[in-house]
Amino acid sequence: MSATSTSIGDLVSAGALEFGDGYRTRRSEHGRPGFRIIRVADVFDNEVHFDGPDFVSHTQASAIGSKVGKTGDILLTTKGTVGRVAVLPPTEEAVVYSPQLCYFRVLDHAKIDQRFLRYWFSSQEFWDQASYRMNNTDMAAYINMADIRSLKISLPRPSDQQRIAEVLGALDDKIVANTKLSRTIDQFLAAYYSRITKNSPTVPLGEIASVNPETCKPLVGGSLRYIDISSVGPGSYEFPEITSWDDAPSRARRQVRSGDTLWSTVRPNRRSHALNLSSDELLVGSTGLAVLRPYGIGYSYLYESTKTPEFSAYLENVAEGSAYPAVRANRFEDAPISWPESAARDSFEMAADPLRKMQHSNEVENQYLAALRDTLIPQLMSGKLRVKDAETLVESVV
Repeated sequence: MSATSTSIGDLVSAGALEFGDGYRTRRSEHGRPGFRIIRVADVFDNEVHFDGPDFVSHTQASAIGSKVGKTGDILLTTKGTVGRVAVLPPTEEAVVYSPQLCYFRVLDHAKIDQRFLRYWFSSQEFWDQASYRMNNTDMAAYINMADIRSLKISLPRPSDQQRIAEVLGALDDKIVANTKLSRTIDQFLAAYYSRITKNSPTVPLGEIASVNPETCKPLVGGSLRYIDISSVGPGSYEFPEITSWDDAPSRARRQVRSGDTLWSTVRPNRRSHALNLSSDELLVGSTGLAVLRPYGIGYSYLYESTKTPEFSAYLENVAEGSAYPAVRANRFEDAPISWPESAARDSFEMAADPLRKMQHSNEVENQYLAALRDTLIPQLMSGKLRVKDAETLVESVV
């Protein structure tokens, strides 16, 4: 498979690609109604979250210009956690990108396939160049716009680009289908919970669950899967790779078990929380996470109780500190939890348990599909693997 070498800058100059960074806002420009600001923390690999609290007033539309997000934009994080890539999905609200993100918008699809470009940002060719150009400071790693513009990209013929994108896209389509099913489960259980808890009394969380019940110590020469607060988003967390305890940060202290609910203790307004149903005994959480383990109720009911806007509002009210608000563990114990009669709770748990397990199974499948996709990307991009062989492999798993 032949390929032509060009650069991001050349594609821009040729009118095939639009490329830019985000809009640097002033606090005085913030306000509603407005454009929701998408920040680095909102961009995960292959997913964009829309839970950030900040908006830029619509009065700034002319100043923002093309930096207003468009469906299909490829987003790349350029500061902090550099190299996360996602595509902006359809959204009913207007968004604008922060300066720590850059966007890529294909203008000439006859020269470059948009999906191919998105996958290229996960390729070895991209990372070899980006790692070389990356700058590191005491505050954070970053890559500047000039260096991104100079990145070289090997472009196969448009038809080959499309075939590569279709193979990889089939895996992503299955991941998207699984994710949509999980969101439907979330919506159903949230509505069910709201119905059975309407006008019910409350109990302190500490009466039905323990907070941070297990502390683990470093095991010299041992292994762990470390869950950092940055890997936890609203309703999910990135399943960690196995690493050595010898390299683990000092904050790796919270033992995590199946059925535990995880909540970030910092910046509770971001609603970073997740349910863990993995039985992997190597899972260890950061001390920046509160691990909630039920003992007076099923795990599904406890988790649903901590997903509500009321629970988030409580945490925001008791958080301490202005620049970096955080919630102490004993504050979690005092959180009010809706407590309807036992028959209603048991009925909810019977309905929720198989649905949450199905959701977990889908997440495990997504991890496998994503790993397969990431394995295929460098082989397809380099031409080491024929597209036809990749198609056969993908057809066997989707």
